[in-house]
Amino acid sequence: MDTAARRALARALAARLQARYGDALLLAGMVGSAVRGDDTPYSDLDMVVVARDGAAIATRTFLFQGIPVSLRVITEPVLTAELHGPGLEWPYWMGVLEVLQPLAGDPAHVARWQAMGLAQDERSFRVMVERLLPELVFEAYGRVRSCAARGNERDAPALALEVVYELKTALCLLNRRWVTRDYYAGIEQSFGFPLIPEGYAELAPRLLDARELATIVPLAGQLVASYWKLLAVLGATVQNYQKLDDVPV
Repeated sequence: MDTAARRALARALAARLQARYGDALLLAGMVGSAVRGDDTPYSDLDMVVVARDGAAIATRTFLFQGIPVSLRVITEPVLTAELHGPGLEWPYWMGVLEVLQPLAGDPAHVARWQAMGLAQDERSFRVMVERLLPELVFEAYGRVRSCAARGNERDAPALALEVVYELKTALCLLNRRWVTRDYYAGIEQSFGFPLIPEGYAELAPRLLDARELATIVPLAGQLVASYWKLLAVLGATVQNYQKLDDVPV
């Protein structure tokens, strides 16, 4: 399937969704390589649908002539919560909105949702981000260290990837920025953020390329230590409770 055929498929699917669901569908469009025009005959088709609350539109993935097609559906209240929260997927949705090519619904929604994602004042945004930070990086790094303690060479490279990709998400939130590409291209975009750990642009690629525990463990340690230093410089608070009585449960 070439670019023209993939785009035609996206338009046809969007039209079918619009015809079936009417006003319940706020927006449908495509993202990814088909929009950029750098898709290959083997590329998938990624589509995003924003629906009204209660709409019976389901997320689904299927094959069409051997090509994976993904329809990711999100209701407007859930999208609003992620954008205004912000939630852990705030960078993902801001990136989607930047590159989304509307095919059905009202394209004006895009600018409205983008503005919503940037509506919080800087202080409120940072406070909310700090609540999210314990969910990123630290668990994956702990698992890397557990691999070392167990001599588990097989799982260590996958966990090293988690450290880097979760760090990218954390940096998106701390910088109030987002990336528009997947995988390593997105990591490269994050190298240009104003607030990044010292050595990030060097350490992250090396950690992604590492395959042995003897290399992975020190590189991950350097990267996470540099991340902690960045948090300290920013005055960002990551709760690390030392007494059970202090845990808010």
